Amino acid sequence: HFEGRASDGFDPAVHLERVGVVNQTTMLASDTQAISDRIKASIEWKTSEAGAFANTRDTLCYATNDNQKATQAALTATRLDTAVVVGGYNSSNTSHLVELCEERVPTFFVCNEKEFMPDGLLKHFDWRSGLHQETMDPWPEGPEGDVPTLLLTSGASCPDATVDRVMHAILVRYPGSKDVEDVLMAFEQELDAQSLS
Repeated sequence: HFEGRASDGFDPAVHLERVGVVNQTTMLASDTQAISDRIKASIEWKTSEAGAFANTRDTLCYATNDNQKATQAALTATRLDTAVVVGGYNSSNTSHLVELCEERVPTFFVCNEKEFMPDGLLKHFDWRSGLHQETMDPWPEGPEGDVPTLLLTSGASCPDATVDRVMHAILVRYPGSKDVEDVLMAFEQELDAQSLS
């Protein structure tokens, strides 16, 4: 099982007596947990000792974790027509957000508002192939021709100002969309009401 996947001289009988797991802090939290759970179960099976897995440390970047949780919640809480993920094309945590979104809706990965051309062309990135793509007028219509529901999210280190400019670049395509300030005010009122209850 380990051939070509381990360091030279690796001997599972010797080197798996004690195991430590270190992972990239921008991995999907669910993937990290699944790996840890699998190793724990294997060690408990091998030793026949429950609790043989002594200690874990949560090293996941909090901004990354918050973004993943918020994105997962948005993907399951509402009807969505498409998603736009903003961030660096070499960003692991941003690519994971794209991956989450792609499981549910058509998703476009952009680095900034300059990817939105005046003629309706959208330049975006396919993180799996590593290729830049262009799609003409990718914006869906909502039910019965309404303004669609789009999820806009971004990587942990993407500046808020960049996300704001992308949001405005999207809204230009939908002259009938709600005013940003009205939406933000309603959202803030909802948060205030939740905090009082």
